[in-house]
Amino acid sequence: MRFLHTADLHLAKPFGRFDEDTRAALRVARLDALGKIGETARAHGAGLILVAGDTFDAEAPPSKIVRRALDIIGSFDDLTWVLLPGNHDSRAAVDLWERIERDKPNNLLLAMAPEVMELNAHVAILPAPPSVRDPGVDLTDWMGAATSGAHIRIGLAHGGIMDFGSEEGTVAVIRPDRAEVSELDYLALGDWHGQKSITARTWYAGAPEADSFKAHAPAGALLVEINARGAGAQVTPVPIGRFTWCALALEFFAGIDPVQQLVDALPSAKRDKTLVRIEASGRLGLLEQSRLRVACSRLADDFHSFEINLDKLGIEQAADDLDLIAAGGALRAAADSLFEASDLQGRTPEEAKIAQIALTHLFHLAQEEPPR
Repeated sequence: MRFLHTADLHLAKPFGRFDEDTRAALRVARLDALGKIGETARAHGAGLILVAGDTFDAEAPPSKIVRRALDIIGSFDDLTWVLLPGNHDSRAAVDLWERIERDKPNNLLLAMAPEVMELNAHVAILPAPPSVRDPGVDLTDWMGAATSGAHIRIGLAHGGIMDFGSEEGTVAVIRPDRAEVSELDYLALGDWHGQKSITARTWYAGAPEADSFKAHAPAGALLVEINARGAGAQVTPVPIGRFTWCALALEFFAGIDPVQQLVDALPSAKRDKTLVRIEASGRLGLLEQSRLRVACSRLADDFHSFEINLDKLGIEQAADDLDLIAAGGALRAAADSLFEASDLQGRTPEEAKIAQIALTHLFHLAQEEPPR
C-alpha cells in the first residue's frame, strides 16, 4: 500500500501583501503544485493521493480555479484522489462541494462524512471532515469505534493537535495519540503548513507550495508505504515547492562592512524563485546605512520579492557624518536638529527612533543629490 499525503494547497490564496506580479505568480504556483502532486505520485508508484483539507483558500473560490483543479485531477485518471474539506473549505461551503460533486472526474472521491470508506479489499479511509471552519471538538473521536475488518486503516483529518497547535489559530482538539488509541495504521493531517511528525503514525503533510516566512520544513508532500495492517508506516518527505521563502534577521555593527554581511547572508541559487524578508537590527553609521540601502536597491531585482525593514537599525552617532549631508545652511540645521533629537536624553525611545529614521533618510537623500 503506497500513497501520497498532501494538504493545504489553498488554491486562489490572495497573497495581498505583495505586488500584483508576485501575487499572480504565487497563485499560479499553487495550481501547478496540484499537477506536481500527481506527477510525484505517479513517479513513485503511488496509486492513491489523500488531500487532507484546505484545497481551496475560501468557501467561494473563483469558478475558473475550481474548474482548473478538477481538470488537473482528472488528467491523472490512473490515480485515485480523495479530497477532504478543511477549515477554509469546510462542509459549510455547500455550493462549492455541490459543484465539485457535480463536475468531478471519475477518479476523485469526496470524503464528506465521518464513515468508513473502503477503497478496495485491503484499504479503508476514515475521514473526519470539518462541518464548519472551527468545529471546536475532536472530529476524529469516532474512529476508535469504527470497524473495518482486516483493512489497513488510514485516518484523514484537518485541524490542530492538542499539544501542538493549529496553523489557523483555531482550537487544537485532536488527540496526539489518536492513531494509536483508534488503531490507525496512519493518520494523515492537514492544517499545519510545514511537514511535521507528531508520532510515527501521525503526520502533517504541510503545504506543497510554501506560503509564508515561517521556518517550516521544505514544501512538499509525504510518500507513505504500509505493507500490511499493523506493520507500521514508512514515511518519506518529497519536495515539490517552486518558491523559497527566506526570512533573515541580520544584526549590523559599525566598522563591519554591512554590504558584505548582507551578500553573505542572501541565498545565491534560484534567486528568481526566492522571496526575501530581512529584519535589520544593531547600529551603523550614516554612511554605512546609506551604502546598505544602495546595495539593497541593487540586489532587489535579483529576487522574486525583496523587502528589508531598517526601522530597528540604530545610528552609530558621529558628528562628522553630518558634514556629508551639508556643511551649512538649512539642510545642515535640519540634520543637527534631527541628530540632537535622536538622543534618548529627555525623550521616549519612540521619539528618538523617529528622529533616527528621519536622519537616516535625510542622509541617504543627500548622498543621491548630484554634485553642483
